[in-house]
Amino acid sequence: MMKIPRPISGGLMLSYKCQAECRHCMYACSPKWAGDWITVDQLEQFLPQLAKVIEPSPHGHQYMSLNHGLHFTGGEPFLNFKLLLKAVQIAETLNIPSTFVETNCFWCKIDTLTKERLQILKDNGLKGIMISVNPFYAEYVPFERTDRCVRLSQDVFGQNVMVYQLEYYHLFKKLGITGRLSIDKYLKLTREESISNRVEFFLMGRAAERLKELYPGYPAKRFFNTPCQPDFLRSWHNHFDNYGNFIPGYCGGISLGSWFDLDGLLKAGIDLKNRPVLNYLVKKDMQGLFKFALDSGYHELNEGYVSKCHLCLDVRKYLVSIGDYVELQPRESYEQLK
Repeated sequence: MMKIPRPISGGLMLSYKCQAECRHCMYACSPKWAGDWITVDQLEQFLPQLAKVIEPSPHGHQYMSLNHGLHFTGGEPFLNFKLLLKAVQIAETLNIPSTFVETNCFWCKIDTLTKERLQILKDNGLKGIMISVNPFYAEYVPFERTDRCVRLSQDVFGQNVMVYQLEYYHLFKKLGITGRLSIDKYLKLTREESISNRVEFFLMGRAAERLKELYPGYPAKRFFNTPCQPDFLRSWHNHFDNYGNFIPGYCGGISLGSWFDLDGLLKAGIDLKNRPVLNYLVKKDMQGLFKFALDSGYHELNEGYVSKCHLCLDVRKYLVSIGDYVELQPRESYEQLK
């Protein structure tokens, strides 16, 4: 059995459904997903377990920070505003600290509706908001909606507004962007050769599939000496999806078990005997998982891999295609990568 760290912060994924299909999405969210929203009954039944472990921002219970508290996310949580509001209300009743919502702002079409929804969420206990801004979102969300959300969120939440990533927001303002912006047009406007040279960027999830042509590929062995831990098994910023999967960190498509039974999972740990992918990642890291895949019929990509996460993902895609691995969930996330 393997013990897992107590999750002190993370994101509650109400659904994987999103109105966008961003090229960089770690969790392969898209409009093609079945809604499968987490239910109110599940929120009422299982959120009390998260309430026992979630810790507040260092600045206090009423403040937000990226790696503290609990944030509501997806997919795009504002696709189901009634459910989002109910989740906020339940979390407030349970006194879960430092709650905030993450959004791409697609819904911010007019000032009145935008401010009304933000105010309703605050009045019901939500502490803040994180607004996603980068060239990938700009392909789907007109920038004036993003700008509206930033402006009105600051009116409602004050300092509890996080723009991720702020540099892109200022750049788009400077460029006078209106409407949507394709990646190609963005690169021409900025005369840049890469989308990842400005700020934090992860070549994992859908990015490893859709953006790999933009980066050099390397043989698998290059990544054997870069450990997945502690990122793979960490206490901070994990994710809990609508199917009950406890997702370690940003590792979409991997489940440590069911957060619906978080108490039992933390107490008993994970039985690695029936979870070979987890077993190799924990005990022998990527080299062990790669060898297991080769022994199962996997072939190394001739063009190589752009990151360790790309290698891991490609291996897992193959394993999902040939077998039923309880730790590789939800299976649809692998189908939605294309």
